[in-house]
Amino acid sequence: MSKTRAYGADCILLAAFEAAYGTMPAGGYTRLSFKETSLGAERPLGYDPLLGQGRDAQDPFYEAVKDEGEFGVPLDLRSLGFWLKGLLGAPATSGDAGTGFTHAFTSGGALPSLALEIGHPTLAVPKFFRHSGAKLGSLAFDMARSGPANATIAVIAQGETEAAATIDAAPASFALRRFSQGSGSILVGGQPLANVVGGRLSFSNNLEPVETIRSDGLIDGVDETEATAEGSVEVRFGTDTTLTSAIAAESPVEMQYGFTIPGTDYALRFHLPRVFLPKKKQEIKGPGGIQASYDWRAARDPVAGYLLRVTLVNDVDGY
Repeated sequence: MSKTRAYGADCILLAAFEAAYGTMPAGGYTRLSFKETSLGAERPLGYDPLLGQGRDAQDPFYEAVKDEGEFGVPLDLRSLGFWLKGLLGAPATSGDAGTGFTHAFTSGGALPSLALEIGHPTLAVPKFFRHSGAKLGSLAFDMARSGPANATIAVIAQGETEAAATIDAAPASFALRRFSQGSGSILVGGQPLANVVGGRLSFSNNLEPVETIRSDGLIDGVDETEATAEGSVEVRFGTDTTLTSAIAAESPVEMQYGFTIPGTDYALRFHLPRVFLPKKKQEIKGPGGIQASYDWRAARDPVAGYLLRVTLVNDVDGY
């Protein structure tokens, strides 16, 4: 049924990896689930008044195109691997259909570019917004005791075009199966961190748009600069000295943020082999429990050879 107004419930997101930057593939797209998005092209108006033209305002001019935004996506078993490939590069995959496939995504490599289409197919006049030359800049998520597990992914694209029909009428798709906060864990030195009540992890490629002079106002590309990872853990103050001992020794710790699906071998693990924690004062705010939040920063481990490795174990044979 066609509609005169657009609704988020009707939106469709398609994505494919580009063979050449800024060139959208003609087919081979995958339909992905998402919660929200702010991705869209902007071309703001600039103003440079001239004298001798009277008191009334003169024409503005158009600035260069800026096509950036974010996606809110679920941390799910299958389609997250597509996003991780865009964020970290192609994984090393092992395993089989009987035991499950293990996909290891490692930071520090070259990134592929994506083509994205955000469609409104149920409108009386359908609209499809296509974004070429998209690269994924960062991923961040929070950990808590309960609730859904979601992540925010930042995107920088080259530009946006509008079409009246979808670029792929028969895209592939992943069966949705979400991780939940109730199956999450934070490990330090391979052991569960005691008394932890919350956490956050953020990884960034620190993308830099190549803003050359062009007649169409588009960027020439997006370069990856230094990859960084940081986050926090919030713990109840008690007898566990795992963090305080590492802080006192000014030595890094190994950390892992992870989720599992109970009753299966499926899992999602964010491994950081070299994490530094700051010393924090213990504040007492009344008669209740005492908590401290440690804002950590990760560094590349010369032995492991990476800053961050994300391992996804599922039933998808490859990305």
